[in-house]
Amino acid sequence: MKKWTSILLASAAVLAMSGCASTTETMMGKGYGPSYSKGYGDGCTSGKAAGGSMLDSFTKNVNKFQRDRKYSMGWKDGYSTCKSQWKETMKEVREAERK
Repeated sequence: MKKWTSILLASAAVLAMSGCASTTETMMGKGYGPSYSKGYGDGCTSGKAAGGSMLDSFTKNVNKFQRDRKYSMGWKDGYSTCKSQWKETMKEVREAERK
């Protein structure tokens, strides 16, 4: 029973962190411009990968990161936000497994 609870919690966490719309689309919907939104989406994917997600990978347009201040800001913001969110979610899953 404990194993199934852990699997369900982990699955729910993955679904909650991935969402239906892409992160870039979500940021655009909140009024952020295209460069910042794309950077945020790429940074978020990279942050989740750095936080331990096996469903995400490092994504960064290096040329754009070096030349486009808005993309760079978005990437950094997305990376730090999503990495910490992913790590916190996985911490909650591990704690639930112990119960």
